[in-house]
Amino acid sequence: MDWKEDVLNDPRLHLTAEDIPTRDELRFEGSKETGLWYAEHESGYAEYFAWDGGQQDGYAGRHFDIETVDGEQITLKGPWSSRAGVFNKRDYGPVMDVIYESPENHVTGTGGSITVERASEAVDEYLEDVELEKTIKFESEEPYYVPTKTSGF
Repeated sequence: MDWKEDVLNDPRLHLTAEDIPTRDELRFEGSKETGLWYAEHESGYAEYFAWDGGQQDGYAGRHFDIETVDGEQITLKGPWSSRAGVFNKRDYGPVMDVIYESPENHVTGTGGSITVERASEAVDEYLEDVELEKTIKFESEEPYYVPTKTSGF
């Protein structure tokens, strides 16, 4: 856990991951019309992008090849990373942002997302006096899940 007590950021859950799924293992749902693309792995790992067609400037214009749940191959051209609350509000997930630590990247970790269901299981198993609290943020009323100390310390 990184409680971020010296800054105004929300606390961030750190998870140890032996194997983070590759994009090839994910199947995305979404459309150009909604501009949202979401994939969830059976492990709870989640990945999402905002892209509504054409060449955009997210990720410095990089292209990402994805496969949809219908088996269609799509190239997202410069998609944006978006945020968990945008997808939670539209009934994906729900998901939350975490830091994945792996044997290859144990010092700084890698930012990513996980389903709230899987995150809750990890919190219940490994952390005492912590729960995930649903909170609403921004004028757009996006739901987020934030680790919270239940003991008051």
